[in-house]
Amino acid sequence: MDLDSAPASAKPSSTPTVRTVPDRTLIKGRADFRPKTAIPQDLTAEEYARQCVQAAIASRLPPHALHPNEYSLLKDHINHLQVTTYIHIRNGILRLWQRNPLVSVTREEAAGCAKDYRFFDVAEVAYEVLVRGGYINFGCVEVPSTIPANLGNAKRGKTIVVIGAGMSGLGCARQLEGLFTQFGDRLPAGEGMPKVIVLEARGRLGGRIYSHPLKSQAGVNLPEGKRATADLGAQVITGFDNGNPLGVLIRGQLALHYHSLKDNSSLYDSDGTLAPKDRDMLVERLYNDILDRETIILEPHGSDSRHPTLGKTMDSVLRQYQDIIDIAPRDLRLINWHYANLEYANAANVDLLSLGHWDQDDGNDFSGAHAMLLGGYTQLPRGLWLSPRKLDLRTRHVVKKISYNSSKGVEGGARIQCENGETLSADKVVITVPLGVLKAETVTFEPPLPEWKSGAIERLGYGLLNKVILVYDVPFWDVENDMVGLLRDPLGDPTIQESYESNRGRFYMFWNCTKASGKPTLVALMAGDAATQTELESDDTLINEATTALSKMYSDKPVPLPTETIVTRWQKDPYSRGSYSFVGSEATADDYDIMAKPVGNSLYFAGEASCRAYPATVHGAYISGLQAASEIAGSILGPIQVPSPLIPPKPKFQGSYSSLSGSKRKAEDSVIEKARELKSARLEVYEEQLKQALVKALGERPTKPGRSGANPFLLYQKDHWFICKAKCDEARRKATNNPEAKATRNEVRAALGQMWRDAPEDEKRPYLNETENNKRSNAASVTEFKRKLAEWDKAAVKFRKEWKEANPSVPSEDEVLLARQAELEIAEIKRSRKLNGFIDSDDEGY
Repeated sequence: MDLDSAPASAKPSSTPTVRTVPDRTLIKGRADFRPKTAIPQDLTAEEYARQCVQAAIASRLPPHALHPNEYSLLKDHINHLQVTTYIHIRNGILRLWQRNPLVSVTREEAAGCAKDYRFFDVAEVAYEVLVRGGYINFGCVEVPSTIPANLGNAKRGKTIVVIGAGMSGLGCARQLEGLFTQFGDRLPAGEGMPKVIVLEARGRLGGRIYSHPLKSQAGVNLPEGKRATADLGAQVITGFDNGNPLGVLIRGQLALHYHSLKDNSSLYDSDGTLAPKDRDMLVERLYNDILDRETIILEPHGSDSRHPTLGKTMDSVLRQYQDIIDIAPRDLRLINWHYANLEYANAANVDLLSLGHWDQDDGNDFSGAHAMLLGGYTQLPRGLWLSPRKLDLRTRHVVKKISYNSSKGVEGGARIQCENGETLSADKVVITVPLGVLKAETVTFEPPLPEWKSGAIERLGYGLLNKVILVYDVPFWDVENDMVGLLRDPLGDPTIQESYESNRGRFYMFWNCTKASGKPTLVALMAGDAATQTELESDDTLINEATTALSKMYSDKPVPLPTETIVTRWQKDPYSRGSYSFVGSEATADDYDIMAKPVGNSLYFAGEASCRAYPATVHGAYISGLQAASEIAGSILGPIQVPSPLIPPKPKFQGSYSSLSGSKRKAEDSVIEKARELKSARLEVYEEQLKQALVKALGERPTKPGRSGANPFLLYQKDHWFICKAKCDEARRKATNNPEAKATRNEVRAALGQMWRDAPEDEKRPYLNETENNKRSNAASVTEFKRKLAEWDKAAVKFRKEWKEANPSVPSEDEVLLARQAELEIAEIKRSRKLNGFIDSDDEGY
């Protein structure tokens, strides 16, 4: 869909809801900050620490250690004990963000996570690390501004051009605007606000995310304002928990509706009968064993002995199993279904995957149920474009040439030539085009990209996945089943593994997208060789084959021809030329890092193929955009400045012990303090070892489940905020004759309250019903949580006791010696106090 031809039926409620926050950064100065103001006083220390740890995990940061970037920044500024202080404050700031990402975190709130005035610099550094790194204040949110009032009088600021309006490009552009707003006071002297421009070759945004509107919008079963669509590209969110930033965007900011997928898939044999589950479980164990063995196989296989491939090696292991056990043709059909599923995950035939590196990102998966967005995935990139205000997006700008300065130490800039005749000058260019476009060399670089960059582009694979989308008037399948698998027959001898290769990925999986699209819809996946075959075959051939397969699977019901069909051919798309990256036979994991590395001071790269930890994913593309924005901001704003000392020493004790203040503070370099610090460090390490052993044995302590909405008005407010805000903004503009005027948050809340009170009963009823359902669900979740918590706590008490008995904490010789000296010093202090008429019976130990 073209951006300039949005349907008139689109309603305001489909526009993302964003809460505007007051600019508190400019209202209060550093002298007004107060410690502990961001630490809830009604939480126990244990609960607060637990929430902070969970926030760090949800931000992809180690909760008890420094990230490598943090270590590089702080290694010369803090000692081992002070690292704990930094981590506590950093996790506290993350907690503020994760608990409400609709509102940005300010410097004042970050300082409130410190427990003492001496730690304000630590909070400042942690805050800047998190903001610049894209861990807080990212996405569709209004951010605090430090732009000087006189910046408009400055000369032209730098121009940054982002090429590609997919998730990485839009995410990078949005993050850049946010960073320059938050650190406007750090811009070079005399320079204006940087300008960010996004160029997109297509007439739409989203890139390989494309929700195609269905022709018929009649009988759509979706929330108000949503259209019936079919996702032709990216479709599934692979879990929201443990660090997926899309969870913040989708659930925390844009409040998009989604359908959680259930693991209730059925598997049909090629003749239409259900495949036996017990047999499938046995075959799956065999398949997993083959994958395990390929990592230790002594004779790797491949067409090139220097670069063995996963597929050839797996086939070799399978043939060895065939010599040992009886593997029937049905078993081979089952095992090749798992092959096809692996080819879907990598968008390539397994024979093209590197044996040693194909799973280099293993272990980085997010947890939680997978999900599909109701009304289409395009709502996400569209939200990034619109909120909190529109980005400068220019569609139908096909880039054909980029001239740049390749010298690393020279500020050069670049010139971008488009096919429409337009030429743009830029100080920085972010290239987010798909790897397939870089491989095709449709964009000319002058000078050519260096060999280290072009080599990575060549070595990494770029795969293909296609879909056949079938829309019906009435479903003939079980609409509660989210996925249905289909085993495929071989093209040749059914006892030979190679006979299955070209056919196993054809219609191997049907996704039931009825709830996400709003109409009865099946999406058939064409993986492996079948994806390439789809590019060459006619729609009629594919639709008839799909109908025949479905007729066998649902033989008890008539299976009609679909009323609407869409067949994707991503390889023929000149602006994609495929689907997503994989580790080719000659590639390694390092090639993803090389793809992300800038060329000189002008060219930066982002996209799923430049994200080593999360390649071939939407969230990986978005994270890469955040990383590119961080690098560009650093080159313009300069590095993060760390004060020295970062943590000032404690005030030293002055005067005699008999001073009127009665202070118990000792000189920081006294034997007592040294003994106390040494003991504290030992016990801290000991407790950390105990904690790690406990988690390894029992897992993390059960966390309290989140509470679904139990207030009908808050649910109503979530759906109507934007509509009400638009009305309030208009009223404020009319009242003030100021076209830029906006209503305050309190005005919007008051108006929403009145809307709720005036709403008829039938409009309130769904929210009241949802509230009652949520209360019941919350009660059941809390009961289950308490049961699990009691079991875990009981087991933890036992484990702690046994572990401490088996692993006693023994002080070092230095600590024992200092302890003895400290005892002597304490005795001398008591004697001195007694002589001067003062005595304390509760002196602190060391």
